[in-house]
Amino acid sequence: MSRGARPGREGLSETSGEDVPWGRPAVDGIPLPPFRDAAAHRSYVLSLQTFIALLDEGEPAPTTVALLAALAAEMPRNDAEVPALLSPLALGVSLSTFFPAPWTPKALAGALAVRGPFTPRGGGGSWAWGGDPDYRATIHRGGWSIERHERGSRTRATLAHEGDLVLLWMDMFRNRFPYPIAHMPSTLAESPAALAVAARATRGAHAANTAMPYLQNWRAERDRALTGGPEEHGPLR
Repeated sequence: MSRGARPGREGLSETSGEDVPWGRPAVDGIPLPPFRDAAAHRSYVLSLQTFIALLDEGEPAPTTVALLAALAAEMPRNDAEVPALLSPLALGVSLSTFFPAPWTPKALAGALAVRGPFTPRGGGGSWAWGGDPDYRATIHRGGWSIERHERGSRTRATLAHEGDLVLLWMDMFRNRFPYPIAHMPSTLAESPAALAVAARATRGAHAANTAMPYLQNWRAERDRALTGGPEEHGPLR
């Protein structure tokens, strides 16, 4: 590397992987918290539900339907109820899916603040977060220079896009390993074998719905959107 040159994403393990959608565009029309009114909050959650449904390649799966229903319960019940912030569920799902709301570092730092003292702090072109290790981000040529400090050693990487800092935070603060993924079996939970008969029954019951017109309509609309086809849908998905 020439003198004065900055490392690319490969400079840090946190930025070198391809399991983050680096450089992906945001969708500017999605409102951000703190929400000005109930309609803005509903707009965010409805857009999040639509995005999650687009991620499902299947029927959609019963797990996707269950998550969409859980998010529906997070919306304001009437116009007088204006929760300014996202619920822990909506925030966690947003992070885990890299939901493309037009987050700025300031806006996402504000949403993450409820998670404790190691969340991002700062402003403008300089941010810090973490404990051991700790990190610092500074604006660099339309992107960000990231420095990791751990027990006296410093390593650096460069993110090429302005929105990549938000994606890095989403990756670092999401829950990558919810139970039972990458967990030792818990004595408090029933085993997969004990639950399997009921799971097969639920899958069979769900499969009976897959031929219903509303799911056929949604799959057609989803597939058109993902392949760049014309935007059209019927009165009932």
